[in-house]
Amino acid sequence: MMAKQGASKKSSAKKDSTKKDEVTMTVTKDAEAPAQAADPAAAQQAPGQAAEKSALKTKQSKKIRLTSIAFVESPLQFLSALETHESDEDLLIRARANAKGMTSFLDAFDLAWLPKHVSLERVGAKPGILRKRNFDRIYIGDACSGQVHKALALAYLERRMPEVVILDDGLATYSTIEILTAARGPLVRPRQKLKASRAVMAAHVADRLRGLAPAGKLRWHTALPVSKAMRKAFLKTGAEITRHKFEHLQTLPTGGSHPRDNPVIGSALVADGLIHEDSYRAWLEELMAHGPITYYPHRRETDEFLAELDRDERVRIKHVGLPIELRLVNLPPNSTIRSLPSTAAISLATLNPDVTIAVTEIPPEWWTGASADSLRKSLNAQSVKADVDT
Repeated sequence: MMAKQGASKKSSAKKDSTKKDEVTMTVTKDAEAPAQAADPAAAQQAPGQAAEKSALKTKQSKKIRLTSIAFVESPLQFLSALETHESDEDLLIRARANAKGMTSFLDAFDLAWLPKHVSLERVGAKPGILRKRNFDRIYIGDACSGQVHKALALAYLERRMPEVVILDDGLATYSTIEILTAARGPLVRPRQKLKASRAVMAAHVADRLRGLAPAGKLRWHTALPVSKAMRKAFLKTGAEITRHKFEHLQTLPTGGSHPRDNPVIGSALVADGLIHEDSYRAWLEELMAHGPITYYPHRRETDEFLAELDRDERVRIKHVGLPIELRLVNLPPNSTIRSLPSTAAISLATLNPDVTIAVTEIPPEWWTGASADSLRKSLNAQSVKADVDT
């Protein structure tokens, strides 16, 4: 009898356990059912979208840091990458060291000036690193760079592209934003002619970047003034615009220049074949008629032009390695900097509002005819009201 009772109790326990399991399963299924019914669209989501959202939720719940990479090919692009870096982000800056002016800049730049969680490598855009590592965000300095196009096209041929942030690349940035705002067209610099294969790749990358905008994954981080028309058109695509005022740059101990230096910002317009050299020299002669000047060359100016200019006793040429924004950021109030229309003039006006930036508009007779009317207008349009929205 005792054995039978024991067996009976075991049997009863098994039945109870089974019932409990059945109840548990029923409750679980009933609890999931309303959630599925409430969002039928979620059930039909593409597997890639579901995985992407799941990964994002996991990162948010675990507070995992973002991993980002920046491809830069000029000192200004490099500085812009530093300004866009966020505190919860590990940023790798890949600087194209063989681009003109970059070697001297990188040699002069103190690595102690890098923000925390920012690292630097002296290599450009390569598809290999984009294939090996999954980045949450990509910063692009020159969106028309063939090296950048190749890296993006090969690395994301069959994968979703992460968020992309466009950095300032001088006044040429306006052209890039106009291209990305348009319905179609390759990412190409003004006056640049591409081979057929490069043109196809430039168009492909442009389309991929445009495709990010409706999902809120395309952004422009800028210190440039943005016209209302450009701002409205770019935001209409779904893209975003965020702004900076070189906050990080202003913390760097880069020193300054004495106001009696009479600083003049050199221009690359002669080297680029856009304005006549004799017109540019006449402008410098006019400045020197009021006293000696300190000339800060643009990185694309030729050695021949600078050597000839250096023979004038009224000129002191200052090769600084570092960008002009870093050298002249701490000028005393009431100083005057003279320049033709340039990104540096805009940047310095933002960095030091107490300094006068005397910008000379380029007269029609200076132009060589190698530039489009739109480029001439954009270069001379320095009075555009800055977009203060963030």
